[in-house]
Amino acid sequence: MNENIFLFATNIFIFVLCGGMFMIIPHLTRKSLLFGVKIPQAQANCPEAAAMKKQYVLTCLLGSVVILAICIVQFILIPEWTLFATMYLWLLIIPVYFIAFVPNWKKAVRLKADKGWQVSNVMFAETKSSHTRGNLHALPWGWYIASFVIVVVTAVLAVARYPHLPDMIPGHMDANMQATRYVPKTMFSVLMMPLINVATLLIMLFAGIAIEKAKLQMDPGNLRISFMQHRIYRKRMGNAMGFLALATVLLVGVVGLPIIFDVPSQIGLTLFWGSMVLVAVPLIVLILVVIKTGQGGCKVKIELSESDMEDAAQQTTAPEMSKAVGRGDDKYWKLGMFYYNPEDPAIVVEDRFGTNIGFNYGRLPVQIGMALLGVGLVVLYVWLTVVLVRM
Repeated sequence: MNENIFLFATNIFIFVLCGGMFMIIPHLTRKSLLFGVKIPQAQANCPEAAAMKKQYVLTCLLGSVVILAICIVQFILIPEWTLFATMYLWLLIIPVYFIAFVPNWKKAVRLKADKGWQVSNVMFAETKSSHTRGNLHALPWGWYIASFVIVVVTAVLAVARYPHLPDMIPGHMDANMQATRYVPKTMFSVLMMPLINVATLLIMLFAGIAIEKAKLQMDPGNLRISFMQHRIYRKRMGNAMGFLALATVLLVGVVGLPIIFDVPSQIGLTLFWGSMVLVAVPLIVLILVVIKTGQGGCKVKIELSESDMEDAAQQTTAPEMSKAVGRGDDKYWKLGMFYYNPEDPAIVVEDRFGTNIGFNYGRLPVQIGMALLGVGLVVLYVWLTVVLVRM
């Protein structure tokens, strides 16, 4: 397969997937939250709220169509830029999201004021399970241990093969797993894919830990059900993220094999597409989990048996909960999506839009982490751009 065609198909898949996920987010968010604004749950489907959700979906759809059109035009007119398009075009999704979200957040703020909706700013966060998961006992370690084994095996193979490799080794492969560029043999170039795998595994592990440690919102009127929903949410999301981590690490490991071994093209191509399918499976599973589970498990239907109710009651007594000071107050949520409260000791919090986990940007560790992440992304993109220009 032509590499540009493969990259073009990848771009289309990313835009369709992201556009679709953005469009369904309002239906996955808790009913007590309207575009980052806390409202009475009974008003979640009022005509004004329904109109805002419709406008959001239409904006996301229009933005996705525009990006798809740009992608298609680029591929037809300047196909040699397809690799750059894969790196940069997806970034257009970010402004589309803000264009769709921010105006509706402003409308939600005005709607709440005009209607005079009085909502308690006190929010309860579940702490017992967060404390337990703070020790990370509940993290599905099997996925990450298996991923780590793959990373170690690929690194050991690379080091063992190093003395037997020629002076020039493949530095880039096309979609048929054939080398299109060669680079001098160095320990760094030989270990490039295992190092990428280490970074991939660390990112996925961090995401899994964030899910386990986040103090999720409790419904004071349904404490038992909230706790059970949280447990199901963490279990489903933890396993889905672990499965995706394993598949991604395996894909990167397979892509790196032709660097250290003389892999026949047909076998390499089979391995590559087999790994791509393997990644697609956990990605689909993750999407289904997000859709069926909802924010913090809010879409999970719970039917408690007597034993479940007794167990949940023990887990949701007053000592196991705490008031999340400020987290329920709209003023601490900048643009309805960024939580900034230096007085709240929490670092990882439940976000106000979608099913994802957010951060308290009022805490110094988060500020340092975001700054390092930003610098790291800029450096990575500059480096990748320079590499691609030289190809």
